[in-house]
Amino acid sequence: MKNKLILFDWGNVVESHNTGYSCKDAWQDLFRICGYQGDKQIFNNMEKYHLSDVSNIKDYEKEYEEFAKEFSLHTSFKEFENLYYEVFDKVDYYKDVVEYEKSLKDKCYIGILSNLNMFEKVRLDKQVHLDDYDYVFLSFEMGVKKPSMDIYEQVLDKVPFKPEDILFIDDLEENVTSAKALGWNAYKLTGLELDTIKEVVNNFLNN
Repeated sequence: MKNKLILFDWGNVVESHNTGYSCKDAWQDLFRICGYQGDKQIFNNMEKYHLSDVSNIKDYEKEYEEFAKEFSLHTSFKEFENLYYEVFDKVDYYKDVVEYEKSLKDKCYIGILSNLNMFEKVRLDKQVHLDDYDYVFLSFEMGVKKPSMDIYEQVLDKVPFKPEDILFIDDLEENVTSAKALGWNAYKLTGLELDTIKEVVNNFLNN
């Protein structure tokens, strides 16, 4: 009988941040297409706009107006949205990680817990097929993002598992720290460390 849950982050665990055509590359290309002519690293500068906890399209458009002004983008919001899908559809992801995650379904429940903006869900579904997961927790749908304790507490309210029966894999230390504070098993790992992920998972399932 399955009695444990493993939750995986998406960005840098499944989605590539550092190899191939990464989301960092996609942000640069998208902004250049939209008119940006500077040399800032867009990926690093977008965090302040909190897109991953914006839960409706009107608020997203308001955020767009702010960063379009900052980066001198000349596209309309609708054009930006369409270009986003076109550019980001090329982002690489770790197919071996996805295959491994799904291989666990006979042993435990699996899920995703990730900070995503609403445009990213389409691509996430293409890459991992969300229906294959038992639980999907996305920040923009929950109105709060990691590392806020509230998002982890919401998860606990929605799953029938004790904290000690949850394992969480994420690429950021602050997200792991928050999960541990609630009694979860949590580890900072990326999709490039699949062998270590497998070791952590095996230890979790066998103890």
